[in-house]
Amino acid sequence: MEKNLPIDWAKAEEAPQKAQKVEGRFLLDLRAKVNDLEKQLTETKADLAQAQDNLASNTNELNSAKTTADSASSELNQASATVNDLNQKLADANSKISELENNISSLSESSESASSELEGANSKISELEGRINQVNTAFTTAISAKNEEIKSLKSEGASSKDEEINSLKAELDAIKSEGSGSEAEVAQLNSQISKLNSKIEELNATISEKDALLGSQKAHLDEVESELGELKPPEISSGGFVSEERITCPMCGAVGSDIKTVEDKSKVLSYVGHIPMYAKKNVCKKCGYEF
Repeated sequence: MEKNLPIDWAKAEEAPQKAQKVEGRFLLDLRAKVNDLEKQLTETKADLAQAQDNLASNTNELNSAKTTADSASSELNQASATVNDLNQKLADANSKISELENNISSLSESSESASSELEGANSKISELEGRINQVNTAFTTAISAKNEEIKSLKSEGASSKDEEINSLKAELDAIKSEGSGSEAEVAQLNSQISKLNSKIEELNATISEKDALLGSQKAHLDEVESELGELKPPEISSGGFVSEERITCPMCGAVGSDIKTVEDKSKVLSYVGHIPMYAKKNVCKKCGYEF
């Protein structure tokens, strides 16, 4: 019986048109290898298709991430511009407040000076009133005495006393003149007092107006600071964009826009002129808890 040989690959390459005798098991092994290769090829194609799908998905996710990053960068730039604008407004408000404080300080000094002048004028008026009372008393006493002397001299009918009478009248006129001079000085002082009172009222009105303007500037400053805090740009860490640390309500756990910051009227930190500067406290909009 003729023995079958395995495939002679060298002869097949030299004469591919000639037939060869091979054993069936070699053909079966060859078929099994071909089937394995086809199976591996099919699996490889499936893996390749899956890899291509994953690549496409990753590419879409990358493009989406780039779009998100570009949008976040644009928002960050816009927020930075807004912060710069608010910082400028804050600096302008601080400058205006400093100017108003200087004006109020100057007006307060003017008011104190006017009050000092008014006190001096009142003291001088009191002194003059005392002098006037003394002069009036002396004047009344002298007039009474001289009138009595004049009556006495007239009743005696002594013509030799005319010169003495004239002298007495001259003294009486001098006393009246001194009294009139004191009254004129008092009237002048009263006029000065009226002017000083008008000036003080004008200064008080100006101070009140400056205080109101300072309060308005302070309210605007608080509003600018609040907007500046809300528009503070987010911090950037190794993981990407993260929001700033938020205040949390210790009662209900609310955060972010549910927490507002207000002035604590029970805690005065300092005074700017006549305007009190209060401390700040947090109020939860959900449960109303203050902390």
